[in-house]
Amino acid sequence: MEPRSIIAAFNEKVRENPAAIAIIDELRTLTREKLWHLSGGIAAKLPDGCRRVGIVMDHGAAMIAAIFAVLRRGATYVPVEPFFPKERIQFMFQDAEIDAVITQSAYQTLAGEIPAYLVERDYEAETDADDTLVSEDEEGAAYILYTSGTTGQPKGIAVTNGNVLHYVRAFQREFQPGEKDIMLQYSVCSFDIFVEEVFTSLLSGAALAIPAAGDRENIRRLMDFVARCQVTILSGFPYLLQEMNGLPALPPSLRLLISGGDVLREAYVDRLVDKITVYNTYGPSETTVCAAYYNCSAGYALDDGSYPVGKPVQGTEILLLDEHVREVPPGVTGEICILGNGVSLGYIGGRDKENEAFITCSDGRRMYRSGDLGYWLSDGNIAFLRRKDTQVMIYGKRVETGEVENVLLRSGLLRQAYVCAAIDENQLSYMIAYIVMKNATTTISQVRAYLAKYLADFMIPEFFVELPSLPLTPNGKVDKKALPVPRREIAKIRAKGTVIETLAASDIELLLELRMEVLSHVFSEQRQEISEEEWNLLKEENRRYYLAELAQGGHIACIAREGETIVGCGGVCLYREMPSPDNLSGKCGYLMNIYTRKPYRKNGVARKMCKWLIQKAKEKGAEKIYLETSEEAKGLYYSLGFREMKGYLKLENGKA
Repeated sequence: MEPRSIIAAFNEKVRENPAAIAIIDELRTLTREKLWHLSGGIAAKLPDGCRRVGIVMDHGAAMIAAIFAVLRRGATYVPVEPFFPKERIQFMFQDAEIDAVITQSAYQTLAGEIPAYLVERDYEAETDADDTLVSEDEEGAAYILYTSGTTGQPKGIAVTNGNVLHYVRAFQREFQPGEKDIMLQYSVCSFDIFVEEVFTSLLSGAALAIPAAGDRENIRRLMDFVARCQVTILSGFPYLLQEMNGLPALPPSLRLLISGGDVLREAYVDRLVDKITVYNTYGPSETTVCAAYYNCSAGYALDDGSYPVGKPVQGTEILLLDEHVREVPPGVTGEICILGNGVSLGYIGGRDKENEAFITCSDGRRMYRSGDLGYWLSDGNIAFLRRKDTQVMIYGKRVETGEVENVLLRSGLLRQAYVCAAIDENQLSYMIAYIVMKNATTTISQVRAYLAKYLADFMIPEFFVELPSLPLTPNGKVDKKALPVPRREIAKIRAKGTVIETLAASDIELLLELRMEVLSHVFSEQRQEISEEEWNLLKEENRRYYLAELAQGGHIACIAREGETIVGCGGVCLYREMPSPDNLSGKCGYLMNIYTRKPYRKNGVARKMCKWLIQKAKEKGAEKIYLETSEEAKGLYYSLGFREMKGYLKLENGKA
């Protein structure tokens, strides 16, 4: 008889081959038997009758043992990353009615008043594992994952043991993982790629390799870890595969790359698909990890450059329905609706009734309406189009812009707020918050600080645009076409300890602070003659300039850092002059605001900023670069190739 719970399925693997490797992390390598023993020791710590247990731990063997310990108790685990805002963690624990928290001494305070049980990274079980602690509750919730919610608070999705076993079977059928395979554990524990990494490997006889935090932060270090551990399967977001796509070579042990959580584009994997099998996947957390698979290496990209999301996995049915809940024919856009063994228990606290995402069909089956739009291709695959509502994927994580909006408005700092998504040149989503302050003394930094208390980092908009009021259409809705869209540019270079970073409209307060510092330095002799009112007016004029030009791409601003210290700033204004034989396009750049703070001068900081800004201006098509400088700085600019323009006069204050 097939096992009816996750823990029973793993226990079966332990009995088959107790000496087989289960986990490799930076501290140790565990066999299946050793992992089982650790989980038993942790399970013995937990109080009798516990229903839901929070887990706040560093990634490693101890975390996996803690998860199995909760499941052995027949309880439900609620995973939380330690870096989440404390207020968000407390809400999740209260909402899930947590009985106990398994954590480490460094994070014990995050448990609040809930009883905490410490399991450090090097934990060793003190007692023998009790084999009687094996739950067989197929219908019981294995875990609760929290995702962004429209009410301004995250919502928890309860997924059963049976749901997970269904997905393991679907994964096994498609990818045949076995004892020769090693899966990389890269995802955060609060996302369902983590579920795929952990359970499809350990319940299939494969091992799990967990890199240290430092190895996760750098793609080359991550690939070194993959090579050392002989990892064969890697599942991640498209941007991770995009980074791998740019490497000169990949570890030869890799046989399978799985992309999920966001749109996969041909350009992200064009150098990978012929070397390694690459899959695109689709599936909301509400239907247990993935509902559809597509083999990119054996397939094709669509006209828009994206890959199809494929066909339903084993045990799953997908319908594409119109607004009247009728099936649409191939080629016609419909909402992606999912039925089958992966459909979860739904949102805890009855939240599924609020948005009717889960419905019961006439034949009694439960169906999840995803809110995603797609269409059937002629070969039976599904093409994903976009979200039906305001939900957006930020770095593979789902965010309801409505939740961000609601938290903004709860702050008491704003009169109006509107949050929407935009797409950058790499076809990746980013969020923009359009805000109307309640009073002129409030700063964007204060707004950001408030959001950071209640939202994870990826949920905080990248850009904040301050407006006097939100533009409205005649029927009273926000006029999206009238909103300025800041262009996203991510650029950074490193040289001898100095880091040059772009600044955007979202950094307006820092931009203004530095701009006024520069002006105060340049006009130091006249500073006493300028009244405070005139100085504030000048600051506001600069604010308007930055907000307009940065959003339209007419200005590129940067700062120079030494570690965490800002040591200088600079900018280049992009404009057109009349075409001439040496500048047919008329595109020009004007270097301005080049400034290094006194203790850091003569360290080459200004040179690095200038070279960086010149390169950025050229990338934007500028054929001529101008500047205005002092006598003392001429040497720097001569060394960069600038020459004086003889006969050039400057008109100052209306006098030649």
